[in-house]
Amino acid sequence: MALPKLNTAPIYEMSVPSTGERVSYRPYLVKEEKVLMMAFESGDQKQALKAIVATIEACVQDKLKVQDLATFDVEYLFTQIRSKSAGEKATVLLKCEECETQHEYEVDLSEIKVELNEDDRVVDLTDQITIEMKYPPYKAIMESDLQGDQMELGLDMVVASISGIIVKNGLEEERMDANDVSKKELMEFIESMTSEQFERVTKYIGDLPAMKHEAKFKCLNCGHYNNMELKGISDFLS
Repeated sequence: MALPKLNTAPIYEMSVPSTGERVSYRPYLVKEEKVLMMAFESGDQKQALKAIVATIEACVQDKLKVQDLATFDVEYLFTQIRSKSAGEKATVLLKCEECETQHEYEVDLSEIKVELNEDDRVVDLTDQITIEMKYPPYKAIMESDLQGDQMELGLDMVVASISGIIVKNGLEEERMDANDVSKKELMEFIESMTSEQFERVTKYIGDLPAMKHEAKFKCLNCGHYNNMELKGISDFLS
């Protein structure tokens, strides 16, 4: 006699923030939770990133290239799956801005949103050279050396965020797709920028959408009213 099915997992829906695509998903099961816990407890960031991707791939019922999604997409999808799997409330520790006393703060993960900005994705470097930007895919982070030099990591993110380079010659324009250019050439192109030009590019990356929540609380120790912004998966699931 075969063992019976223990549970029929409920199915939920959510939208991928960057595209608005609706996808169906189920909560993660013990087997997936085990992999997640082992990855998080290992302290290995890459192992944790891979476990997050594997969990989303297992739980989302629709075809979705998770590694090609923007970082904030992946973080949002995982957070929503986690909210239906381990509880919609998450407790995080926040320090008072005035006296640094730690407080437990409860966040409703199901209410977290990602606000897309309408900023122009075109960055002018000179009168003749313009670059088109895109949301860097999650795989760019997975493939980077997260424990290495932070400058190198930043350069990797810039490379991953370039969609194309436009060169103007009089009334004519030539667009070079970043996919047709080697990473080495893109890196050399970036390294040839002035500090001011590089700052324009990195500003785009710094302003990328993210999961955000405004946390307000009164310190029980000194009475200070705190107003903090929680941003990114590490702030919500710490």
